[in-house]
This record gives sequence, structure tokens and C-alpha cells, in this order.
Amino acid sequence: MKLGLCSWSYHRSLESGKLDFTGLLKICAKELKLGGIDIIADHLPKIDKKSLITYKKMATDLRLTIACLSPGNDFGKPTPEERKKEVQSVKDWLDAGYILGAPVLRIFSGWPLPYEDKEKIWPAMVDCIRECEKKAKETGIVLAIEPHNNGGFLPTSKDTLRLIKEINSEWVGINLDTGNYQDADNYKGIEDTIMYAPHMHAKVHHISDDCKELEFDYDRIFSILKKTDYRGFFSLEFEGQDMNHQDEMIDTPKAAEMLKRYARKYEI
Repeated sequence: MKLGLCSWSYHRSLESGKLDFTGLLKICAKELKLGGIDIIADHLPKIDKKSLITYKKMATDLRLTIACLSPGNDFGKPTPEERKKEVQSVKDWLDAGYILGAPVLRIFSGWPLPYEDKEKIWPAMVDCIRECEKKAKETGIVLAIEPHNNGGFLPTSKDTLRLIKEINSEWVGINLDTGNYQDADNYKGIEDTIMYAPHMHAKVHHISDDCKELEFDYDRIFSILKKTDYRGFFSLEFEGQDMNHQDEMIDTPKAAEMLKRYARKYEI
């Protein structure tokens, strides 16, 4: 297993201008001493080919792997025209991911609108992913669909397995976020779907002063990683649910130390 950083961990600092993209890469490599980075597409300053090549070289010089590129998309939009635009956007990001050398592109199945039409829109959502899969094969990049709550198609591991089995492609897996399933037993959901995950997010909501996550049981999570011999990147995604009492510049390093401690404990 390899530890990385999702750039969302610093999204407030990036969006406010307190931190720039170059600074983010340096923090990941030199301060957190993590091996890879999952880049939220909105955090790229520019997306032209020349700039993407520059960012790739910057990461390489810092001995950082660009483990994943994460654009936003929504295949739950109500009209075919809107969904077609979302498909083209994912295809364009696959081209960007190819330039960056990212082996994985994280996407979403989407948020059906209205939610009551979830089953009605489901086949169209599947068709969108299948269309993107054709491009994924051409670029050699695996599409990793992130299960998501808040009215999405995939709030549970059951929904996620349904989609993965329906798509049935080696080029489509999941970005398994340790905090997104709405299952009665979130940890069983993780264990039941981890075999389809080329990339994972280590969700952290509340980190204590002594570097302990207060919401999720990382002993159980690392036990699953150990048991299943997960070998991909496990990218820290610090969200900070109470930013009145948390600071991502202070608390993300604490969360990174926590992950390193568990990795040592479980020898993975």
C-alpha cells in the first residue's frame, strides 16, 4: 500500500490564494513526505498541454507520483443534451490525465434529478459510463467511480456493486472513500467492494491533538487493508467538519502522521 494526498485536503487554502499549486506539491513531498497526489481538477491553475507537462515534471522532480486526477461530473442530469456534455468533459479529462501520467481518473455516477427518477435515469447513467470507458481504454486510464451520498446514485455498497457488475469492465472500478457509504455497517461495505478499487480515499473529519481520527475507526479500516492486501494508493482526504476549531494547514499533517502510524502498526 502507498500513502498519498488528495488536494481537497487543502482546498480552502488553495481557493483563498493562501496556498498555490506549486506549494501544495512541495507540502505533499517535503512536509508530509507522502508518495503520491490525487489532484482535484479545479486545483490545476491551467489545463493547456504545456502547463500539464510542466506540472508533471514538477511532481517528478519532487519524486511524487500523480496517483489520480479527479474532475467533477454528473451523469444524473435530466436531459440527454446535458449528459452528453458531461461525457465529453470526462473524455477531455482523460486526455489531460494521459498527459499528466495519471493511471486513474476519479469520476462520479452522478445525482439523479429529481431523485425520485433514480431508476428511470439509471440506464442513461450507465450508458454515459460505457461511453467514457471506450475513451479510457484508448488512454490506458482506469475510471474509478466514487460512491457518494447526498442524493447520489451510489449511496451504499449494494448500489455500487450493482453498477460495477452491470458495467462489467476491467477499465471501470471504484474510488473507495472510507467515509462515503451510508451502509448500516460502513466497514463491511468497504470490505465487500475493496477488490474493485484501484484507488482509495482516507477520509478524515475530526483529528485530535494526538493525531487520532474521532469519527472513523481506522483500526478496522487498516485491518481490512491488511486482510485484502490492498496495494494501491490510499490518499488522505482531510475535510475538517468543524473548521471553526480546525485548520487544514495544521490538521492535515496530523492526519498524515496518523495514517503513517497505522501503516507501521499493520506493516503495510
